[in-house]
Amino acid sequence: MTKQKRWLPLWFLIFLMMAACAVATEDLEEVELNPQPAVVYILSPIPGASYDSGNCLHVKADGYGIASIRAEVTIQGKTYSTEAEGDRLEATLTFEEPATTGTVLKVTATSLPDEAGQRVTVTAERAILSPREELIQRMIDLAEANSHDKKYQFARAEDDWDIGVCKNFVMRLFDTFSKEYRMAEYPKLELHMPKNNSKAACAPYDYGIEWRIETAAEGSPFEIAAQFKYDDSLSYEENLELAKELVRSIRKGDFFQIVGYYGGGNGPHSMYIIRDYDPETREIHWTDSNMKGTRIDGARWGYMQFDADADEDWWAEVFTRKKRGATVYRLREDLYKY
Repeated sequence: MTKQKRWLPLWFLIFLMMAACAVATEDLEEVELNPQPAVVYILSPIPGASYDSGNCLHVKADGYGIASIRAEVTIQGKTYSTEAEGDRLEATLTFEEPATTGTVLKVTATSLPDEAGQRVTVTAERAILSPREELIQRMIDLAEANSHDKKYQFARAEDDWDIGVCKNFVMRLFDTFSKEYRMAEYPKLELHMPKNNSKAACAPYDYGIEWRIETAAEGSPFEIAAQFKYDDSLSYEENLELAKELVRSIRKGDFFQIVGYYGGGNGPHSMYIIRDYDPETREIHWTDSNMKGTRIDGARWGYMQFDADADEDWWAEVFTRKKRGATVYRLREDLYKY
């Protein structure tokens, strides 16, 4: 009798522990059986991309808990779409005309039915850059990569063909990608950047104030967005204010051509603008080569800059001088992926 009383509490304890484990296991199984929410996400195009060459857009979407997927874009007033059953969609949307504007890719997915037979709709969106915006960003990215490359950080800039020459630097940024784009108005023409205008053609102003005058019909996708030439009929203060107005008009992706005195040099200089003019700081930000440099064995060598900055007062004083000035060149809006 005494022996039974000794073991009864132990047996009862074991029973309680087993019951607790059973309850815990049952709860865990219930959690695992709960359905996961339906999700859809975009794999292609990647963030920051534009369209594909040949007037099309490759779309790829994936997800789980999905019964069907639909993708659509509206470009220049026309909507293009594609659909697929299941949890994956991969297709190419082809457009009737060259796409020159940005848009938003919209992906809509319908979920599998839940235990009650109910379905839900889930969505994902991705901004598609215009070809012009993509080209601008690709040039900025290339310049930033060059800023970490010893080949461009400090380069020879003595002769017309040297990579350190300022105009050669900005032309290379454009030429690296130009063959992938065309103008919708002139689809048969390859794009090019005009060289600097000749000294005779710039007269009575100094050489370097502007590029050769070439039109879109000749393959130049650039337009003059602003220009300042020192006006002898105005006071210095009036000229200075006009110069500041030009600086304030500068936007990301512009090419900035000046002739003036900028400390590291006295004459023409070419730059590429990497941000919009900032009205709060009154600054512009640019990338260039050979604004600053030195001589080695009699030859000029120039330093590359990325994200250099100066305010409108400094820049205006650089080229508000007799026979000097500046020109802002901007890419046309009708570029498309060729």
